[in-house]
Amino acid sequence: MFFLRDVLILSGKHPFVPDVTSWGHQERYILAGNSTTSLKELAQLSIDTSVKVRKQVAENPNTPVEILERLAVDPHWEVRLSVAENPNVPSPLVFALSLDQHDDVRYALAENYKTPVPVLQTLTTDANPYVASRAAQTLSVVAQPALGCAA
Repeated sequence: MFFLRDVLILSGKHPFVPDVTSWGHQERYILAGNSTTSLKELAQLSIDTSVKVRKQVAENPNTPVEILERLAVDPHWEVRLSVAENPNVPSPLVFALSLDQHDDVRYALAENYKTPVPVLQTLTTDANPYVASRAAQTLSVVAQPALGCAA
């Protein structure tokens, strides 16, 4: 959802576009997780030197897909894990993250009931037995028909 402030900032017509990179770590961390943070500010914070700030951007449900795509290849696995846990992560990005080299990123997908079934099926054959087992467990739950529905 775009707000007028975001449109003005992105168009360069907003009278005040703060440079959040000069703020203190705690302020940047809080701003990165705030639901009212502008797209411009999220873009700035997504390249912050702090892993914790980038994680907050990745977890923010208002972070646009373009930024999530960049964070999905972040050098730090904690940031990629946060992308995997974002409720608005698109399916193509979930598929890409299911191939991540870090077990915890794949495990996060394996335990997420919103992970697409084909990804869960793939993760059931993961080289890490914990990831494979958790994917099988999640798959067994999401594959069950809804209770109370006639067959």
